[in-house]
Amino acid sequence: MFKAYQDHIVQNLSFLKESKLLIAISGGLDSVVLAHLCHQLKLNITFAHCNFNLRGKESDADEAFVLQLAEDLNIECFVEHFDTLTYAKANKQSTQMAARDLRYHWFRELAGVLEFDYILTAHHADDNLETFLINLSRGTGLEGLTGIPEVNETIVRPLLPFSRDDIEAFAKQNKWAWREDSSNASTKYLRNKLRHEVIPILKGINPQLLQNFNKTQGHLQESLGIINDRIEEVSDSVRKKIGPEEIHFDIHKLKALNNTNAYLYEF
Repeated sequence: MFKAYQDHIVQNLSFLKESKLLIAISGGLDSVVLAHLCHQLKLNITFAHCNFNLRGKESDADEAFVLQLAEDLNIECFVEHFDTLTYAKANKQSTQMAARDLRYHWFRELAGVLEFDYILTAHHADDNLETFLINLSRGTGLEGLTGIPEVNETIVRPLLPFSRDDIEAFAKQNKWAWREDSSNASTKYLRNKLRHEVIPILKGINPQLLQNFNKTQGHLQESLGIINDRIEEVSDSVRKKIGPEEIHFDIHKLKALNNTNAYLYEF
């Protein structure tokens, strides 16, 4: 997997080689493998670990593990503690959404203050499939079906082409330790239910599911690019006025378009 990862960086994410990088590391399998891979490539990396204080001693053990890994690899590591439950209650959010908001806000704040060029997260191909299915189940447009972007402004996901099976096999091959989050086994969350109950059935039906899904994602992203070009072209012709709080469209030009509702949805 190292050679495949190295080739992926060189061919598609070469800008990372000259950048100052902040790795979001939980101590779990995916982020630990990402950390080792980036370290082996001698990228300029620093760790950032969030302790959400949701699992008591288990959360503290995750933090201790990440700090030890950072020491072993001689990598600087930042740790932040959050009162996630209080934040979730105050903002009327689920615990998962609150943790996500807290995590990304801190990462961006840290990157801004210390001038990191990019933030790396360890999302992989299975995460992408799960996100696709979540969006599909809730109803979405084409953009929601294109999954997790590999590069989204300063967020980069270098493991996106690789499956969880690839990542786990590589970690075991190298005898790397990692932490297991006990909450990942619970099926009360939609993502975990898909991961443990739905996707294994789909993979059983078609063992090439992930490879075919990746190809489909590529086609959808190309189609989205064409649509976005067309929307930009048409919006320029039908917009009458853009104000600080309003955009005015020429209703007659809108009605002259085929599939007007589709254009309005994109606008």
